[in-house]
Amino acid sequence: MKKNSKYIVRKMGTKRSSSGIVFSKYKITLLLLLSSFTCIAQNYKPADSVRIYMLLDKADAEDLSGNIATALKYASEALTLSREKKMQRGEGFALLKIADLKLKQDGAVSVADLFNEPMRIGAALKDSFLLGLSYHQLGQYYKEQTAYNEAETAYSKAVLFYEAKHEDNYIAVVYNDRGFIADRKGIFDKAVQMFLLAIKYFEKTGNTKEAANTLGNLAVTYYKTGNREEAINMFKVSAQMRETIGDLKGLAAVYGNLVTAYNSVSKPDSALKYQKLAVYYAEKTGVKNTIAQAYANASALAIRQDRLDEAMQYEQKSILLYKEMGDKTKLASRYISVAVIYEKLSDSAKAEKYFQEAEAIATELNNKPLFQSVYSARSSFYLNNNNFKQAFRDYKLFSAYKDSLLNEKSTASIAEMKTKYETEKKDNEISRLETEQKIKQLELEKQQAIISGNKKEAKEKEAQIQLLKQQQIVRDVELQKRKEELEKQSLLNKSNEQQLLLSVQQLQISENEKKLRVKQLERERLLRNGMIGVVILLLGLALLLFNRYQLRKKIQEQENLLQVRNKISKDLHDEIGSTLTSINILSKVSFAAVESDPGQAKQMLGNISQQSKTIQQNMSDIVWAIRPDNDKLENLVVRMREYIGQTLEPQQIKTHLEVNEASLNQFLPMQHRKELLLIFKEALNNVVKHSGATEVDIKMEVQDKSMFMTVCDNGKWKGQPTSSGTGTYSMKQRAEGLGGQVIISGTEKGTTVQLRLPLP
Repeated sequence: MKKNSKYIVRKMGTKRSSSGIVFSKYKITLLLLLSSFTCIAQNYKPADSVRIYMLLDKADAEDLSGNIATALKYASEALTLSREKKMQRGEGFALLKIADLKLKQDGAVSVADLFNEPMRIGAALKDSFLLGLSYHQLGQYYKEQTAYNEAETAYSKAVLFYEAKHEDNYIAVVYNDRGFIADRKGIFDKAVQMFLLAIKYFEKTGNTKEAANTLGNLAVTYYKTGNREEAINMFKVSAQMRETIGDLKGLAAVYGNLVTAYNSVSKPDSALKYQKLAVYYAEKTGVKNTIAQAYANASALAIRQDRLDEAMQYEQKSILLYKEMGDKTKLASRYISVAVIYEKLSDSAKAEKYFQEAEAIATELNNKPLFQSVYSARSSFYLNNNNFKQAFRDYKLFSAYKDSLLNEKSTASIAEMKTKYETEKKDNEISRLETEQKIKQLELEKQQAIISGNKKEAKEKEAQIQLLKQQQIVRDVELQKRKEELEKQSLLNKSNEQQLLLSVQQLQISENEKKLRVKQLERERLLRNGMIGVVILLLGLALLLFNRYQLRKKIQEQENLLQVRNKISKDLHDEIGSTLTSINILSKVSFAAVESDPGQAKQMLGNISQQSKTIQQNMSDIVWAIRPDNDKLENLVVRMREYIGQTLEPQQIKTHLEVNEASLNQFLPMQHRKELLLIFKEALNNVVKHSGATEVDIKMEVQDKSMFMTVCDNGKWKGQPTSSGTGTYSMKQRAEGLGGQVIISGTEKGTTVQLRLPLP
């Protein structure tokens, strides 16, 4: 956002770029040279000087267009021609231009020694303007190094030389630069004071363009102090001033500043409006560098407003222009921005591709700041995509380049201080010798004055001697301070190097620990996978065993069903088949006896009727037993009550049936309920047929997974039944078939049948 001298310095989110001091003063100087050419013993002709300054003008034009390489070519030609023709002023201006261009191209490290020769030439020619320009540009060099105290010293000397020639425009430029330094140091009241002084001088000379530029810088300071609305108003006034003089490039810059300002007060529509104006005026300038930067700024705004397709279009335009200009450093920056856009578009493959393009350029140029930018952005990209390994790798590289740059900068600063100290030391030795010579001369003159009796002159000589001694002491003290400062900085740099080495070692330790963690995680992963495999195997085995169990259970159920079927078949055959056979025989015999013995036939028909009822009853019991809805004891009790009603009640036998209520929901398998019912019926049949009882007590309960049933009557005890009794034998066989037991006992008071039947 800020501008230095006659060039724009973009702040508030954009990279600071400088085109250096534009030597429009050449034309004035050229006229002076031409007018006094005949009075100066030089080897060059007016045509040579015209050619030299034309080359420097071309260098300025290419510089403003962003073509640094071409500008260097013209400045170098001007330097070569100046030296061939022995035109010292041309040589001085060419050296300053080359220093400015190298400062932009390579950074401050390579230009530290380029200011000495212009200063020497200026001093030899007693050219205050050349000296002022040299110190001015030296101040800019220190400012780039953030050596603000040294920059202030150089600017002060520049102002002294400019004032000697009444160079108000250049004085204003210095105040503008000093305002910039105060702004950077956070001394905002001083920054405002310097900018206002600069505007005053520019207005005095009628330099509207630079006044507008400085007003924009003042707006930046207001912006930083939180006075956003006032800053916006100043930017708009600056824009109006630029419109008045048709400063297209300046308009593009100030509208770009308005974009940033409106973004900060959350006015996206206004920001978008001025961004379009910035692009419009940048395109009107026809300067590729300005247009490309405007496109890059427009892309940044579009990204913030989530207009990613539009941002991509601006980036592609900017990339084309930087390719045409051959500015690979800025081209790499645009590749990084495109990668960020693709990341937001969730296209990781293309994002990685453009990061690789930027990294390739950084490798080609061996540009450490560019490496730093690539690795910082890509580390964030990998982190957002959960690729922690690559994110850590790039962050480690970013940190390494960052530390390396800081160390190089510190080393260069110390080297410069050492050079400066050695120079001052030599100068001090020369001054000391000169001072000693002067003191000796003054001592002689003092002695002569004393001899001649001129006490006043002797005192003056003594005062001069003491002044020279004091001046030498001051120089010695200043030199000692320089030495101490150099030693201090060397120690600090050594400490920083040790800290850097320690950081590298810690980084290596961290990397080794990371590798160990990775190995440990790999082992844990293998163990986890092994455990998962074992669990899956066990689950598979369990599933297999479960399936086998289900299969066995199904087979068992089928076998049980087959047994049930066989049992039903056997029952039908044994109980019903034999009865039907008996009925068949009785039917034939009774049929034959109808005529010969009607009484016998009648008796046989009665037997057939009785046996038919028995078959019907047995069939009913079998059907009842196999029905699944009769699987509870409660249903069996209902069936038993029905049978009691059919057998005991017609005989006027009083019956009491007691069942434990908690046992009513007890599940009874088909075979159990069938056999239990038949045993019960057989016990009641014995009561009716043999006991002559008048009362029967029936009790049923479930205990310890067994069914207990007791049938007691008050009839006559017939003694212990023999195993040959069909009914008794049948009851015992049925109980034993299910693992149970039937015990029949009695007294004079009656008979008791006890059944214990285990339940499954």
